[in-house]
Amino acid sequence: MRRPVRQRGVVARSAGQFFTQYDRVGRTYTKAKRSGPPLDYRLAFRARLPRSLKGKRALDAGCGYGPDLADLARRGAEVYGIDPSPTMIELARRLSPAFANLSVQRVRRTNFPDRFFDLVISIYAFHNEPNLKPAFREVHRILKPGGLFLYVVQHPLFVFQAKPTKVYHEQEVFRFDIPKAFPPVKISQPSHTLSEYFNDFVLSRFDVLDFAESRDPLPPWFLVKLRKRASGRR
Repeated sequence: MRRPVRQRGVVARSAGQFFTQYDRVGRTYTKAKRSGPPLDYRLAFRARLPRSLKGKRALDAGCGYGPDLADLARRGAEVYGIDPSPTMIELARRLSPAFANLSVQRVRRTNFPDRFFDLVISIYAFHNEPNLKPAFREVHRILKPGGLFLYVVQHPLFVFQAKPTKVYHEQEVFRFDIPKAFPPVKISQPSHTLSEYFNDFVLSRFDVLDFAESRDPLPPWFLVKLRKRASGRR
């Protein structure tokens, strides 16, 4: 039996801060991320994407400044990107002007039609939602049956060591420096447990195709590849 996560009121009240903070630090964050080669999580992620996305629609949910849009396009996809931060969408439009389908939206509630995408990706963004289940529901809604959802998020072990209380099953806000970022960038996030990512909705509506995690002594990330079941159950 899964133990429920206790969500502190401050997390629910402060949900918007996890997105609006990028209006403040977005340019520094972008500079830090663009200053070095792709890190291990992005390489692991790209290795698990389909080689060809010709004729497919792909959404980058939490696209940030757009570092993965071009890779999706090279694989043949019709590319869409959303991010809750207007600053990050502005940067993505400036750095990737060829992509017109970029908009300010949260993944938990989008304006896309049902069963619109063949692929949804999210890299270091999905964990910013304090309540993951509505976000998973929305991804399921906009994916076609058989469609793929690939995401990378903070590893619960990394999150646990950064939490002030060290109480695994209690959700709270924690602050940390983004690893290997220069110039340094400090951000806030809501904590999550592993069972939140593999909740009853996910396990009943998706097939888990792949799981990978960082090989660091304290792994900062894990990756999941899901496929929406062909029944299309909502």
